[in-house]
Amino acid sequence: MISRDPKRCGALALLLLVPIIVMSCSIRSVQIKRAEKHYQRGQYLASRGEVDRAVVHFEKSMNMSRAAGFSEGVAHNLNELAIIYTGKGEYKKARECIDEAVTIYRRLNMQPEISKSLNNMALTYAKEGRYREAIEHFRKLIAWDTKTGNRLGVGITLYNMALIYHRHMGNEEKALQCLSNAVEIFRETGNEKYIEMIKKEQSRTRVLKK
Repeated sequence: MISRDPKRCGALALLLLVPIIVMSCSIRSVQIKRAEKHYQRGQYLASRGEVDRAVVHFEKSMNMSRAAGFSEGVAHNLNELAIIYTGKGEYKKARECIDEAVTIYRRLNMQPEISKSLNNMALTYAKEGRYREAIEHFRKLIAWDTKTGNRLGVGITLYNMALIYHRHMGNEEKALQCLSNAVEIFRETGNEKYIEMIKKEQSRTRVLKK
């Protein structure tokens, strides 16, 4: 018999609701684990140069992450896809992926991932030969890293800008300025390995006189 007692009915409804919530959480957990497996498989295939197969797994992982409401997973997959699209010369698709990834990372306040995404965006323009736009986006990255206190990131970006100025834009003055500023940051932060990288450019750019 079905009780007409409101208190008993309320208790019964609560008991029925708890298993549904638990089941929902369990399903989401399984979806996320499956998404992560496809993501890891995609990374493995990409590292072996099997990018077309990697794309399939990244897309599966992204779709599963969307279904599970796993925003971080969606953004990570978008970044991986952007890297592949950039390598294949599909720059527009790469930038669309990065734009969405950055939007998600900003919402989640994932500062290091925002830096990586902004760097990837600048690289799409550099790879495409649109060097002025690459420089503009590197400047945006510097502004972000300065705001968030990522001094090493600023130094690396300055180094990358110097290479573009020197190798592709023929602007030695700006190349020297960027390299000098990068060296100063690397010394301040104790990152000698990056100074060694710059020394390899010394014969062409005449920096590191100290």
